[in-house]
Amino acid sequence: MVQARCLSIDFLGVSPVRICSLFCFQVVQLVSRAGVLWLVTLTGCTLFATRPVQEMSFTAAAIRAAKEVQSDTLAPEFFRQSNEWFFKAKHEYKYKNFKLAHDYAAKARFFAEQAEFESLRNGGIRSDQAGVDPLAKDPLAGAGGVGSGAGPGAPSVKEKPYVYPTPTGVSVDEYDKRKTAEEQAVQQQQSSTPRTPAPTPSSGK
Repeated sequence: MVQARCLSIDFLGVSPVRICSLFCFQVVQLVSRAGVLWLVTLTGCTLFATRPVQEMSFTAAAIRAAKEVQSDTLAPEFFRQSNEWFFKAKHEYKYKNFKLAHDYAAKARFFAEQAEFESLRNGGIRSDQAGVDPLAKDPLAGAGGVGSGAGPGAPSVKEKPYVYPTPTGVSVDEYDKRKTAEEQAVQQQQSSTPRTPAPTPSSGK
């Protein structure tokens, strides 16, 4: 093709060798520029995209919040998808594909927030608030606190703490005596009940 181009320009009075060398130089420049562009395109994620540290942190916090409201049992599909996308985001972050890591982390955060919402809608309670009963008595009510109706000089009513029963253990000898007594009682009961013979099948002719 280069030779055909050189021959077609020969009538202008310019040497074909000179034209071919100029043409080849331009082709080499074009190929090198295309190579640089191709290289920049391939490594564009690492050169121009910033590390999505904040997005990854937000996503991890959203997944933790979803876990606190039992999303793994109350909204398992959303929770599973959020974990899968976050795993992909961490994988791409490890290989410095920051653009993909950012996109995957955003998807993971979206699914984690959806899982948290679904869990709360299905009756999930935050694990740090699980012991707090909103209908329970106000702990400050007896101490003259807000809404107690008692004045500041009213005596505080202290409830006695629940006393847990202490388990009483049984020694090995006592356990063996009880077990042998139970076995003897079962044997006596079996020997005292009369045994009835099994009925013989009658031949029906």
